Amino acid sequence: MLKRNLSVKLAPQRWQDNAADGCFDIVFTFEEKVFDMVLEDLHNRDQVLLKSVLVINLEVKDNHEEAAIGARIALDLCEQIEAVESWEDSIDDIMVSFENKHRRKLLYSISFY
Repeated sequence: MLKRNLSVKLAPQRWQDNAADGCFDIVFTFEEKVFDMVLEDLHNRDQVLLKSVLVINLEVKDNHEEAAIGARIALDLCEQIEAVESWEDSIDDIMVSFENKHRRKLLYSISFY
């Protein structure tokens, strides 16, 4: 896992250090405690842009097999969200459809920054 990660990024990345890198519509986390930390950070920040952000947690075990599966189904979810005109209006239906199709429970929340 470490060798694979070295080819993807220079070092571990913390949300708090990279959240100001630019505008974003969706934030994916793959562990519930990270999801909670991202939401807490968003709620504690000054909301300057007043832009909505969808924070989604897709629980994935930290191993090669689960990471590959998680990546494929996260892409599927992104494609479903991208296909609608307004994710804000359709997100509940998208999440229910995704959970039924993949038999995985998602956590999600809409925040502002």
